[in-house]
Amino acid sequence: MQTEANTAQPTTPLHQYSTAQTVPVQTIQAVPAHTPYPAKAAATNTSAVANKAMSAGIFGMIVVSTGTLGANLNHVGAGNMSMGQAVGDSLAKGAVGGVAAASATAASESLTDGGAAGLAVTLAAATGVSYLINKVLL
Repeated sequence: MQTEANTAQPTTPLHQYSTAQTVPVQTIQAVPAHTPYPAKAAATNTSAVANKAMSAGIFGMIVVSTGTLGANLNHVGAGNMSMGQAVGDSLAKGAVGGVAAASATAASESLTDGGAAGLAVTLAAATGVSYLINKVLL
């Protein structure tokens, strides 16, 4: 007994592609040799440096003022300082920390490509600015 499947005509597997158009192959040209980037120029994009410095300054102000307020709350609890004095001291030290962080970030971004040199410039600039402000103003 023959079934319908046995009587069907065989088909070529790729019959649906037989009328497809061929696309010409493009040749790839050789890639030009890579030229190394020149050394970083000082402060090529001042708006980017200013944005990073502003962000670092705000972050530095927040971190230093909250850390100082936490330490000052111990003095308030011990009766050595009033709450107003604790807040004022925290804001003053936070402002110094913010200015130090902003100036250190600007110096590092302008003078180095990061890495160990960037860290060294950041630490030196932040320490120097903080020292000068504390010596002159506080």
